[in-house]
Amino acid sequence: MSGLWLLMALMLTSTPLPDSGPLQEALARFERLEGYRLALRSEGPGGNQQLLYAYRKPGLVRMDVQSPYAGAVLIYRPVSQEVRLWPFGLSWPSVALSPEHPLVTSSRGHRVDQSDVGVLLRRVLQLQQAGELVVQELVTFRGRAVWHLVITGPAGPNGVARYELWLDQSSLFPLKVIGSDDRGNRLETVWLEQIELDPVFTDNFFTP
Repeated sequence: MSGLWLLMALMLTSTPLPDSGPLQEALARFERLEGYRLALRSEGPGGNQQLLYAYRKPGLVRMDVQSPYAGAVLIYRPVSQEVRLWPFGLSWPSVALSPEHPLVTSSRGHRVDQSDVGVLLRRVLQLQQAGELVVQELVTFRGRAVWHLVITGPAGPNGVARYELWLDQSSLFPLKVIGSDDRGNRLETVWLEQIELDPVFTDNFFTP
């Protein structure tokens, strides 16, 4: 089936965006989740990164880094408000660090304790409230129906003045995000893949 016919088929079977708005609904659906895990890839002027990411309420985060520091594991627990870092894998000693410590923040200033999809959606909503949201027509992405959104506004503390999002048409979970500054320079592109919503985690997954 050609791309055009596939898109037409997806549009005929799709459901409209909710009246509350796609971002509000995406955030509402995220807040109903107990957790998720996925593979994350990011590219930008500050460098590229690949990792396995897991989140579970009320804010537990685990990152298994694949690149550039292969083998490193970071776990954030909201009870201690610390990030525990295993630089060379779980079989090696670990160190507890503040979420603001340079060793556990990215070149773009991303923090482990503020890294979940809910934080992203809230930031995009804040930009929308001060700017505007353009909802594109339903498009295909990786052979599936997605909503393509473009949000522009005044640059915030992270320098992003434009977000471009691809939300899965069924779950409204982000599949790809591009952040750009007010001059149109691309700051970061993030791909979210192999997504599992409400997976079953082992008892010691966040406390190895």
